[in-house]
Amino acid sequence: MIRLSPLVRRITAPNPSIMTGAGTNTYLVGIEEVAVIDPGPDDPQHIAALIQAVEGVRIRWVLLTHTHRDHAPGAGPLALQTGAEILAFGHPHVTPDRTIGDGDVLATIGFTLEVLYTPGHASDHLCFFLREEAALFAGDLIMSGSTVVISPPDGDMAAYLWSLERLRQRRIARIYPGHGEVIEHPGMIIDEYIHHRRMREAQVLDALKAWPLRIADLVVQIYAGLPETLHPLAARSVYAHLLKLKSEGKVTGADRESEWTLL
Repeated sequence: MIRLSPLVRRITAPNPSIMTGAGTNTYLVGIEEVAVIDPGPDDPQHIAALIQAVEGVRIRWVLLTHTHRDHAPGAGPLALQTGAEILAFGHPHVTPDRTIGDGDVLATIGFTLEVLYTPGHASDHLCFFLREEAALFAGDLIMSGSTVVISPPDGDMAAYLWSLERLRQRRIARIYPGHGEVIEHPGMIIDEYIHHRRMREAQVLDALKAWPLRIADLVVQIYAGLPETLHPLAARSVYAHLLKLKSEGKVTGADRESEWTLL
């Protein structure tokens, strides 16, 4: 366990991978009462570590930024053992004790969390803003040290950029990401994320100027030097860009396997 501030502690789940980096970050917020943000996978060792870390203090809420399998499955076992209430946006794969959404405020002894609806990486994605620190628990909206995979149909590039632009308008002192280390210069990182997506979009449009291309061909051109093992992940984000551009009337194509062309 690592203490990150007077109100925030972090325990990283033992689920390292290409997608999760060192593992999923679980955050413990509060002193006299605790909110657990993203309990991670259903791993008995990790759940036990969370319960031990609170040292008998009541876990009031288990909060989910989204319901992907590296963030949410631990919610049920943790709630069962502690009596905590599971709060989430709501999704067919997870039935929370209570659904929450944009603008909701969770206030208890010592801290206040504001709920922000931030779709894009997932349609049910939430961020939690800790008012006492002006800190954002970003889930998979923003990661430390890497970009985020946007995987349609649940992932949506237009929604993702909307969510980033929304955060750009807020005063955020630091970001606690779902993967990686604390981000101390949020404004700069959010700008970099937006710039990166705009750059990729421009690359897609530029590549299609010569002739129609399939997604696999676009990945080879745009992600030069990327190991082939990572091409399937890149292809998801390219497809997300294409769907956004199609909705804007700039390209046409049918699906992941078809050729795409400029309009």
